[in-house]
Order: sequence, then structure tokens, then C-alpha cells
Amino acid sequence: MRINPTTSGPEISVLEKKNLGRIDQIIGPVLDVAFPPGKMPNIYNALVVKGRDIVGQQINVTCEVQQLLGNNRVRAVAMNTDQTKDIKHNKHFVL
Repeated sequence: MRINPTTSGPEISVLEKKNLGRIDQIIGPVLDVAFPPGKMPNIYNALVVKGRDIVGQQINVTCEVQQLLGNNRVRAVAMNTDQTKDIKHNKHFVL
């Protein structure tokens, strides 16, 4: 995924500095995640999704990278599938 600096908000530069990604797609326990160019994790690396759901409860889901999809995207599988239903698209996570 390419990021256009003229249309992207200031949060993109923060993402690039902290090596954060954006969830593009969620199907059950499988997450497709986009990273800034050159910041993709390796296969078998852990990704941690953090945030809050709509009622304010803490979300902390660990995922494992299983596949490199190209275009700065990876496919990961959640280790705790109970909480993936609370994760929304475009939520940021830490590597």
C-alpha cells in the first residue's frame, strides 16, 4: 500500500516512526495488515493489537504473521480468537 503524503493526515508520520500498521481486513481470526514501506515484519513475528472496543473495554490481541501478501501487507492469525470480533478495521497496532 502506498501512502500519498499530500492527502494523508499527520498520523501517518507517527505510524512510520513507531512501525505501526493498519488493519485492512478481518475474516474470523485472520487479519490483513498494511505497513509503511520498508517496515513489514517477518513471518512468525508477533503483532499486538491494542485499543478499546465500543463499550470501553481493553483490547489486547496477539497475532502471528503467517504470510507476506506484497504491497507492504501481511496476513496474520490471532492467537485468541474471542477478541477478534471486537477489532475494527483501520485500528492501529504495535509490532
